[in-house]
Amino acid sequence: GGVNESAEADESMWDASGLAAEIDRRNKEEVEEPEPDEEEVEFDGYGLRDAILNKFGVCWDIDFQRVESYGFRKVYLNVLPFKLGSRRFRHASEWDYLCHLQAIVEILQKYDLLDSVLVQLEETKKKPRPGTSPLVAVPLRLDLTEEQVDQILGPTR
Repeated sequence: GGVNESAEADESMWDASGLAAEIDRRNKEEVEEPEPDEEEVEFDGYGLRDAILNKFGVCWDIDFQRVESYGFRKVYLNVLPFKLGSRRFRHASEWDYLCHLQAIVEILQKYDLLDSVLVQLEETKKKPRPGTSPLVAVPLRLDLTEEQVDQILGPTR
């Protein structure tokens, strides 16, 4: 039955429940030493996706952007007007998107910026606007030292 097989393949591609269970299992394996901040351990790419979805009603893309002005380099986290499932979305699947969000979360946690970003995300009145020129993204400020900016972007030449 060729028809059934392709339908099953499509379903399994977007069904993340098995994946969630696997990530859950791995997380339990890795957390051997008690972490001082339980909340941070819990938060992951799924949490960031849910925060974006709860705020805007769609899963927008999100990425770091370098901004240079007056000789200073800053890094912002931009909520970009490209949504999951659209033609212009750069991630091949929801899984790729979640992996990207997980990487973002880990970087934010490394520099202790996750809470600040989540508060800004919750409080912003701005919305990403697709189809405008230039595209309208929602910048979230990252308070980083020059050394941290260099670690993220690489040193200036």
